Amino acid sequence: MRIKFLALIASFLFVSIVITSCLNSDSTNEYSSDPTIHAFGIDTIHGKYYKFTIDQLSRTIYNTDSLPVGSDTIIDRILIDTLTVTGWVTSGLNDTIVKTSDSLDMRQPITLKIHAADGITTQTYTVRVNVHKQDPDSLVWKNMEQSLSSTPISQQKAVLLEGDRLFVYTSYNKVYRAITDQSPFQWQQSPVTGLPDNIKLSSIINFKETLYLATESGDVYSSTDGLSWGKVSSLSTGIATLIGSFTNSMIGIQTINGKNYFCTSADAQSWIKGEAVSDNFPLNSIYSTAFTTSNGLEKIVSVGNTTETSAATIPWFSMDGATWADLSTTSEFYCPVINNPAIIRYDEAFYIFGGNFDTIYKSLTGIAWNATKKGFLLPEEMAGNNAYSMVVDKDNYIWIIIGQKTPATGGTTAGEVWRGRLNKLGFLIQ
Repeated sequence: MRIKFLALIASFLFVSIVITSCLNSDSTNEYSSDPTIHAFGIDTIHGKYYKFTIDQLSRTIYNTDSLPVGSDTIIDRILIDTLTVTGWVTSGLNDTIVKTSDSLDMRQPITLKIHAADGITTQTYTVRVNVHKQDPDSLVWKNMEQSLSSTPISQQKAVLLEGDRLFVYTSYNKVYRAITDQSPFQWQQSPVTGLPDNIKLSSIINFKETLYLATESGDVYSSTDGLSWGKVSSLSTGIATLIGSFTNSMIGIQTINGKNYFCTSADAQSWIKGEAVSDNFPLNSIYSTAFTTSNGLEKIVSVGNTTETSAATIPWFSMDGATWADLSTTSEFYCPVINNPAIIRYDEAFYIFGGNFDTIYKSLTGIAWNATKKGFLLPEEMAGNNAYSMVVDKDNYIWIIIGQKTPATGGTTAGEVWRGRLNKLGFLIQ
């Protein structure tokens, strides 16, 4: 009996060993087949981290915010500080392993080969580090080499329709249209109909893609194409000048019983009287810039020729067109008196220039002003006492049309046409 019992135990042990052996032979470890880069980053450039976008469809990695000009000398050996994969990464002809502690030359696009943890699946990515080739904060000007006329023009006003159709009106009811879709750029003089001889050139404004202007006799005329004009009788009620416009209303100054009042019109058919115009508010050569504030409210800021006793060029602002306040300051950081000043809201700041065209003044709020020292400057060739007008088109180009130029050396000549833009406002979003 003992022998049979021992044989039975031995048989159980044999079966148990066989089963265990079979189980061990059937079990395997599964490794990931994911050859994806989940995160990528490089070391700081001038103390700043630049975010990289990973396009998994095209297998490309790039930075949308380009590195500053001159960064080529930094990224010739730049540290990779983030490289998240499930397997490992190689690069180059010899498939050299790439780690987060490695420095690579990224002045040109590089190719990374991603090996999944299974050791079989691979995928390649192209890494491109974008670097600005131009200083983004520089205002670059181009002389368009086509003046309005071969003879000097002392009075003019530039205005835009549809954001890029540039018209320049001059005395004697002449208008020049810019032909910008041809090379070289040129002007085309076009006939104007329906305008009297006593228009105020500086009063021309654009409201809802219709041009309006005031006359010396207080009338208002309008045009939808810039060439054919007609009197708007319901608006011709002693209008001294037009100032500018918001999205849904235009702004003017109306003379009632010998006193000036701000006025607004939402329907371009009638005026709503506002507050009385301050004696210090400029009435001549008015330039206005309208914009939307960070909290979604519209605001307009205007400048113009000041009185002979003024010590500063003081902007005025309004949120509704009916009430206005000045942006004067008691500090030393005021904008000095400039003859025929122009103001623009550009790249989240205000700029004023004019006069002798030798200085641009900048302000973040419109109160404290400083002369720009670099980057945002006027061309030296533009210096002189110029009869000019200015607009900013929908592509952020600043157009300065000089009809008559009087350099410091003396003599009066026909003017020039300049177009400028801040580099970064022309960069394409990657």
